[in-house]
Amino acid sequence: MGINTPLYFKIEMDLRKKIVAGDYAVGQLLPSERELVEIYHVSRLTVREAINRLVAQGMVRKEQGKGTFVSRPTTDHMVGSLNSTSEVFLLKNYVLKTKVIASMVSLPSGKICEKLKLRPDGTEKIFYLERVRYADDHPFAHIKCYLPYDPIEKIEVIDFSEASLYRTLEDNYRLELYEAFEVIEAAGVDRTSARWLELEAGAPILFNQRTAYLKDGTVIEYEEVFYRSDIFKYQNKLIRRGGTKLQ
Repeated sequence: MGINTPLYFKIEMDLRKKIVAGDYAVGQLLPSERELVEIYHVSRLTVREAINRLVAQGMVRKEQGKGTFVSRPTTDHMVGSLNSTSEVFLLKNYVLKTKVIASMVSLPSGKICEKLKLRPDGTEKIFYLERVRYADDHPFAHIKCYLPYDPIEKIEVIDFSEASLYRTLEDNYRLELYEAFEVIEAAGVDRTSARWLELEAGAPILFNQRTAYLKDGTVIEYEEVFYRSDIFKYQNKLIRRGGTKLQ
């Protein structure tokens, strides 16, 4: 985590990680405030703030006179559902904020022409959207989106600090996102993303490349996302064709 990350947030993330991993099972009693103070070497107020945040997210529940119990595991992003990151985190009961770094019409590089299936001479306009996403005031994602401009003219006037990109495409432009392909890998964060994510350069992150398609096969978006791996996780449900068990 970054050097300015509050102690209560570090404790919250550590407890969350242990709940997701099953170290603390659903229904299990968490260590008392006093025990957590000794474990993390912090004040009781710091521990209380971390626990209260987990309560607000539905991860744990307090029972008067008994203690704090695990409610349910976190609902991390399920690979296989085509949601924008704003939709995912709203489902997880985080308070989400977005900072727009860039929102503009430009000409694409050769790489982006290839990703969006545009003419290789780079003369077709694209819409470029760069944002940082915050969950409960903590940065978790640095996002770069590239879209062909032709079907979404004037999209640059929309305030994407408030609006969801995918909902805008569907509601404002009647573009139905049909499927997407993702490549997710572990990586070391570069200096630019490290600054936005409040990490040290080279810290481990999740790097996600997504290409989204309309039903007719048209590429509508290429996206690169740099996720803080201590906050954002992926789950993947695998089903074999024909309903047989995976081998």
